[in-house]
Amino acid sequence: MVKESESDFYRKYDLIKARKKPSKINLAAHQVEAETNLMNWLDKDIPGNKGGILVLPTGGGKTFTAVRFLCQGPLSKGYKVLWLAHTHHLLEQAYYSFGPREIDQSRGFEVGYIQEPREKLNVRVVSGTQEHFNIQQIEPDDDVIISTLQTVSSGYKRKQPHLMKFLESAGDKLFVIFDEAHHSPAPSYRNLILNLREQFSQMYLLGLTATPTYTDDKKKGWLKELFPQDILYQVTLNDLMAQSILAKPLFEDSHTDVEPDFDEREYKKWVNTYRDLPENIIDQLAQNRSRNQFIAQAYAKNKDKYGKTLIFADRWSQCVQLCEFLRKEGIRAGTMFSHVHQTGTGRIIGGGDANAKVLNKFRNDELDVLVNIRMLTEGTDVPDVNTVFLTRQTTSKILLTQMIGRALRGPKFGGTDLAYIVSFVDNWNQKINWAEWDPLGGEIIPIDTPIPIRAPLDLISIDLVRRLSRLMFQNKGIEVGPFLKNVPIGWYQTKFYVQSQNQDDYEETSRLVMVFEDEKESYANFMGYLESIDLSEFESEENSFDSKSEILGEWAETFFDLENSLDDNISSNLFNVACHMGQEKERPPFFEFEERKNHDMDKLARKYQNLQLFEVDDKLKLEFNREDRYWDTIYPNYDSFINQFYACVRRMNELKKEISDDVYGTGNKGDDELDDETKREVKKKYPSCLCCGEEKKKLLEVDHINPRYFGGNNSIDNLQTLCRYCNTTKNTLEIDFRTKLTPLTKAPETLRYFNPPRSHIKDDETWNKYIKRIFNMFYCASAVKTLNRDSNGEWRVELYPGNDPKWLRPYLEGLTNKISDNREYWGLDELKKIIVV
Repeated sequence: MVKESESDFYRKYDLIKARKKPSKINLAAHQVEAETNLMNWLDKDIPGNKGGILVLPTGGGKTFTAVRFLCQGPLSKGYKVLWLAHTHHLLEQAYYSFGPREIDQSRGFEVGYIQEPREKLNVRVVSGTQEHFNIQQIEPDDDVIISTLQTVSSGYKRKQPHLMKFLESAGDKLFVIFDEAHHSPAPSYRNLILNLREQFSQMYLLGLTATPTYTDDKKKGWLKELFPQDILYQVTLNDLMAQSILAKPLFEDSHTDVEPDFDEREYKKWVNTYRDLPENIIDQLAQNRSRNQFIAQAYAKNKDKYGKTLIFADRWSQCVQLCEFLRKEGIRAGTMFSHVHQTGTGRIIGGGDANAKVLNKFRNDELDVLVNIRMLTEGTDVPDVNTVFLTRQTTSKILLTQMIGRALRGPKFGGTDLAYIVSFVDNWNQKINWAEWDPLGGEIIPIDTPIPIRAPLDLISIDLVRRLSRLMFQNKGIEVGPFLKNVPIGWYQTKFYVQSQNQDDYEETSRLVMVFEDEKESYANFMGYLESIDLSEFESEENSFDSKSEILGEWAETFFDLENSLDDNISSNLFNVACHMGQEKERPPFFEFEERKNHDMDKLARKYQNLQLFEVDDKLKLEFNREDRYWDTIYPNYDSFINQFYACVRRMNELKKEISDDVYGTGNKGDDELDDETKREVKKKYPSCLCCGEEKKKLLEVDHINPRYFGGNNSIDNLQTLCRYCNTTKNTLEIDFRTKLTPLTKAPETLRYFNPPRSHIKDDETWNKYIKRIFNMFYCASAVKTLNRDSNGEWRVELYPGNDPKWLRPYLEGLTNKISDNREYWGLDELKKIIVV
């Protein structure tokens, strides 16, 4: 039936033999209804363009239903098929639906339903990846081409001869499948369909999707134009669960307490690539023996509950280790992976024959658990799986959907009523947009029906803790400003397609942009600006953050107060918003963090600050553990929570003292205010920041050397010019930057690094100001005389006489590494060494 000498992704089916062994898979009731509707559409005499949509939820069998229809309908009527999909996994899923892998050929062949007189069927998978055929290998006698949209769209634009000959060989009998059809209004794909229709006016177009609706009128219009017969058949997720066709998924998170070693430098390199975790991080998790033991014990302790389970791992050694731990717990476990490994006893595991034996044991209930490396995501029949273990989180929605899908088969098809999806969650210190399964999965919801939005607490937590740690570090432990100022008011949900690691695969990514109260207007103004310009350069799925870093830096400086911002994600956020608006042609939706008001630490501080210490501890423990609060998610532990409480208490006490001084002091309010004439006089005398050298007038402020807070007056002798950032950093310290000699008698105990520059980063003067600010704050004087750099990556700082350079030596290596990492991130020349004399 299949010519075995051909490539894995090209098959020549002998249909005479295949008809003797047609697929044994029976259609479910909804699939019978769907096929009936599709056949009626095919047989109907339709004037004009022919296009309709099949809507089935995830797990409802869109691909299988479409292939059965193609075999019984279009392919039996002499049509050629062009199957288009965004991703490689969808291509391979379609390919193995025509005829299963060798391991499953006892199930029969869908192509066995193709009727006479057709005697052969050539099916080829085409994409830009090495595993598949390339576009130059398409032959005119191919009958089914399964290809990525990117490959065909690009090839059609260039009139690639092999592609064109295949299309022309179809004549008036070209049938196009558009998988994930809700993305068809995207400009590049829309144009492909319109151009194909212009050349092949009798072409049929069938869209497959779980979510066909749009609230955007422009997209609705394009969907209707591309698919004029609209939805041909649809069924909801709840319908299929009620019919026992799909299992009801139950999601559980199991926390490992493992803190991955993902350093900031590596994270910054990775975060804007929009790819899954770096391989070395995956290795680190996969090779963690205690973590693997924890996973095995999680199953062993709940064996009766979880039942027959698939465990998705990442490395063959992890598979072996998990299997060993499970067997020690008395669990019957086996492994499947492509790597061939010989155990110490000489037993061969992995590879084709060994995998087939293990899979058959699992099917025959001789194994409780099957540990595999993505081998069972698609194309292999494993009916009665009750539970799926996801050994790590992933940013790939495609991969997540594949793995979860293996457990969704309901009782009518040899599955279960309930499917447990167990995710093993680690303690990440970075903000990572993990993929989440869409629970609606094709559910039909009226537009005016509110959809419950779950707050992204992990991202809120990381943003909050980072902002507060910076404030506490820069201000000697006192949290500056109201606590809620550092809790996001909500988030924008951006979605757009990006190019994946294999370069011919597009994947939709969803990034949440956290918005704080002092940023909402800035984001609104930025989006208004984007609506007024041509965003075509942000429309391409092949966009990269690095290629747009310069314009993103300009936008960040234009729309945001970078000098006073604690958000180090602004440029990334702007990229996400621009890509969303470039592809979706509308602003991303904004979701308010409705529980924000219930997480006001200042309110708790006011309520409990006058209690005894033991009473405060009792009250705060109760608050921290409240089920209707998110404190235990926002803060990594109770100690962090209570430390923040006391930081808020200190801030409010300082504020009370300042107000008291104002009310009961001998001077009046008017005496405290600097008049404009005095400010002009000071700025004329000191026209630049005396700390860092900033000269931009809009950034310059007049500072009290001895702060008003400590009784300083408004005399010219007590005033100096500082930039906004240096003035904020100085805070209420008494530092006279008019002097070049430090007043200190010994070296400070710490060096405050501050945030590296994020605007004008290619300007040497920006880095000079950054160094001056750090060193002058350290010496509490304008101690830096000159700063020079050479072509070898050495920066030489000369101090004014009387300032001991030895004070800085313990900190130079750390500062050098921090600056070097940041400059490398932005693609600037490396800093190798800082020399201070």
